[in-house]
Amino acid sequence: MADARPNTVLRALMEAAELSHEDLAKAVNEAEEKRFEKPGNASGRQVRRWLSGETAMPQTHYLVSMMDVFGLTGDALGFALSGKRLAELAAFQPASTLLVKTPDQEDHVLRRSFMLAAAGNLLSFAFAPLPSSGRIGASDVERIRESITKLHEVDDLYGGDQLADIAEEFVRQIEKAMARCLYGPSVEKALYRVIGELHASAGWFAFDSGDQERASKNFDSGLRAGLLASDRQLQARIWSYMARQSWALGRATETITIARLALDATRNNRDHRLSALLHGRLALGYAASGQKAQTGNSLARAEAVLDRIGPDPVAPWLAFVGAGEVLSAGALAYMNLRQPGKAAQQEEQAMALRPSGFRRNQFATSVHLSQCYLADGQVELGISMAGKALDLYPTVNCPRWAVHLGTVRDKVAGMDLPEGDVFVERYDTVTAA
Repeated sequence: MADARPNTVLRALMEAAELSHEDLAKAVNEAEEKRFEKPGNASGRQVRRWLSGETAMPQTHYLVSMMDVFGLTGDALGFALSGKRLAELAAFQPASTLLVKTPDQEDHVLRRSFMLAAAGNLLSFAFAPLPSSGRIGASDVERIRESITKLHEVDDLYGGDQLADIAEEFVRQIEKAMARCLYGPSVEKALYRVIGELHASAGWFAFDSGDQERASKNFDSGLRAGLLASDRQLQARIWSYMARQSWALGRATETITIARLALDATRNNRDHRLSALLHGRLALGYAASGQKAQTGNSLARAEAVLDRIGPDPVAPWLAFVGAGEVLSAGALAYMNLRQPGKAAQQEEQAMALRPSGFRRNQFATSVHLSQCYLADGQVELGISMAGKALDLYPTVNCPRWAVHLGTVRDKVAGMDLPEGDVFVERYDTVTAA
């Protein structure tokens, strides 16, 4: 059909639930049999028609079954439904078949659906189900870790806006489970560790969204959990976030102090990626305080330690650390030292080395490179790079760097250049959508 419109909402729901075409067809058939007491006949081919828009309004029994599969109302599935079809669906309440439900589910929001405001994509995030009574075991903790990994995958792709809510909600669910269940000493430490990791993540997501007070509260709570878990690596992770926040708030000395503390605390047992990250943070602090030689030394240490990274599995939160991240840290530092040309060179290399899966970081790099070019007097390049950042804007939710892109827009608007006027007009159109 020439006018078929793909169902991007359904596709996002399937991706979030990790369902293939055949998986969804099977789940729909099982839901239909459970709901209507007769076998379903959905197929992978039929699912592909729903996704492509060839079938814009599936039959009622399919829609009700999809409502049960995803635990959503019919109007949240992405189809163009008539008033009559919506009225038919109103008689059914979704009963999710994807989630393991607990007896006291009213106290446990196991799935959170949220809209990426800029991208217009609906994502559904499922918490790992926790015991309602009895004992919490190591397998429960492992499922929690899997959920944390998924949180960071979303952040890498789209940015952390709205993810702080999810991380904080998960902490509350874990704490409630700890209050009503039994567990041994080793599981207790593991639970405090994942609580600390979630607070660390929530703090970073809040920082990325521009909510500094909320970020600081989560960092403090995360450090407390790290102490209860006796986990120096977790504490160092949070200190790395706090150092970045301190630099962003203009606290150069505090940035240096926090980064040194993290390096000292993990001196004899530290992931090489963490070492590179912390030396990069130290470089930012030195640059903000005008210490050029110390800045160069710290960046050199960060680059040197990258060569020692082996094939061992990496913690999800550290997956972004590589040559591109260290080069971007150098670019930020050189801008502090009023060397925009050198900063631009660093950011150009960083952009070439950024893995494709880290869309949020690609957006940040594009915005900062635009700032570097403009500060160095390379106006055409600056406007062009700002345009590339604007291309990424609808696909990420990163308020902190979106503000910087707005600053670029205002600077370009005052230059009275034809290409600048084109960018400003497009910026205003894209950001208003």
